[in-house]
Amino acid sequence: MKNFMTSKIKTIVAAALLTLACGSFGLITLAQDHQAHHAQGKSDNDVIVGKKGEVHFTTQVKAGSTVLKPGMYQVQHVTEGGEHLIIFKEMSMPAGYKMGNTPIGTEVARIKCNVEPVNKMVNNTKITLRTNTAGEKEIAEVQVAGEAFKHLL
Repeated sequence: MKNFMTSKIKTIVAAALLTLACGSFGLITLAQDHQAHHAQGKSDNDVIVGKKGEVHFTTQVKAGSTVLKPGMYQVQHVTEGGEHLIIFKEMSMPAGYKMGNTPIGTEVARIKCNVEPVNKMVNNTKITLRTNTAGEKEIAEVQVAGEAFKHLL
């Protein structure tokens, strides 16, 4: 009976270790795919579309050379021809709509950015602002929910 229990425990431990090893391999593969998703395109015509996020500005903010009015915007990272871009689209907030099911409007800004990896993926889209020499608030950095990258403008 004792040998049976020892054998059973060894089988369970081996199965747990095998499951852990397979799970780790899957995470490595997923991370490589995510890195490749943000890498430069294979040709000048490649367009890679990243995740989308939503932000709400309560004051006027500069996004590159464009001034964004207070309101809701969809933010998306896109790679076109090897260049990384952040795109802002207006979102309307008609009566009865809640965040998450808001209609997407037209593109209002398209800004080149540099991409740097971060240690931890963010759950909510984050915008970091700075004050420029003219005293205006401008976007310095964007982190889109679900991505482990920061986009520097």
